[in-house]
Amino acid sequence: PCEQCDYSATQPGSLKKHKREQHEGIRYPCDQCDYIGSNMQNVRKHKQSKHENMRFPCDQCDYKATQLGNLKVHKENIHEGLRYVCDKCNYITTQIQFLKQHKRIKHEGIRYLCDQCEYKATTTVHLKHHKKRIHKNI
Repeated sequence: PCEQCDYSATQPGSLKKHKREQHEGIRYPCDQCDYIGSNMQNVRKHKQSKHENMRFPCDQCDYKATQLGNLKVHKENIHEGLRYVCDKCNYITTQIQFLKQHKRIKHEGIRYLCDQCEYKATTTVHLKHHKKRIHKNI
C-alpha cells in the first residue's frame, strides 16, 4: 500500500508508477488548454474527451461516454443492474472500489492516526483535512 494515500497495488511496478504520478509532482500539460495531467495517458484521455469530441454512445439509451470504460460502467450499472454486495453486512454499491473502501473502513478497522493528537481517520484524505483544519498543517 501507498503510505501517502489509500492506494494499494498488486504489482511493485504499479505502486512505483502511482507514487511517481500522484506524489512526486511530475505533471503533463495539455497543449490546447490549461489542463495538467499526472501522466500522458490522462492527457490523451482529456484531449479525446474535451478537444476531439470523441464519444462512445450507449446502444440502449441516449447516454454518451467520453471514455470507453465509462460506457462499460454505465451499461453494467444502468442496463445490467450490476451490484457489489458486502459479504459482512447489507451494504450494496454499483462500483467495486466503493465496496473495497467500505470493507476497509467498516470491517477491517483500518485507521490513520494523527501524530499530533488522538484523532483517528478512516482515510488518508480525512487525516490530511484534519491536520489542515486543526493543526494548520499543509
